[in-house]
Amino acid sequence: MRTLSTQVKLRRLIRSTSEAFSRLRWEPAEHRMVGSIVDRLLALTAEVRDSWAQDAVSGRPEEPLSVFVGESLRTVELAIAGIAQDGSDLELLRQDFERAAVPLEVFLRGLDAEPALQRSA
Repeated sequence: MRTLSTQVKLRRLIRSTSEAFSRLRWEPAEHRMVGSIVDRLLALTAEVRDSWAQDAVSGRPEEPLSVFVGESLRTVELAIAGIAQDGSDLELLRQDFERAAVPLEVFLRGLDAEPALQRSA
């Protein structure tokens, strides 16, 4: 299964989210712009979801694999949306985001390698 497009978009989301958490943590002036930051990150998440939908149509992953991707993206969305809530714990949200996004990135790379693994078995 080919997931390169989804991987590229996910990496962009991870990098952008990391930068956003850093800015919000260290620059109080950025808190005025939190709504636009969250909107941008959610738009990037939607791009990842759309790309996965296209990859899934062509690769037809088994249901548990699709469920894993869907749940990971949902956790990512919730962590990002939480940034906009008053009194949110940015460190906890960052951890939630990373615990969903990083394993998803590794998983997608593994899907690309799957046919090579099957040939060697």
